[in-house]
Amino acid sequence: MKNNTLEPFLKVEHSLLDNEVLTPVEKCLYMLLRRLKTAVRGCTPSHAYLKRKLKIKDKRTLVRALDKLQLFGYITWRNRGKNMTNKYHFREDEDFQFILQSNLKLRNIMSQKQKQVYNQKLRDKFVNKKGIKVINC
Repeated sequence: MKNNTLEPFLKVEHSLLDNEVLTPVEKCLYMLLRRLKTAVRGCTPSHAYLKRKLKIKDKRTLVRALDKLQLFGYITWRNRGKNMTNKYHFREDEDFQFILQSNLKLRNIMSQKQKQVYNQKLRDKFVNKKGIKVINC
């Protein structure tokens, strides 16, 4: 006897499938996020959940994959606060462009701060190694 119930399915953009830069894991991550879009609270999975579903061991791998999807403009996210999961947004979402621009500005600010910290550490290391005294003006 045939079962007439339909299995749910997911539509995926051709541009994602044709993208030769994204890895299979990154494409699967995007498809998993798309599937979660219809959840009651929206797409708000934890990093632990995403790592478990995709069999990713290192959090940095997951973060790099999310970052790459954001840079290609497939997804973006809004940080909902400490001890809360991010809420992911997709291209067709109303406020996608605004959130994406905010994230890219924040990324630039964070990058500048990291460069300053790196330069300060490098300077301190040089000063300590050479025994140079720095006089603040």
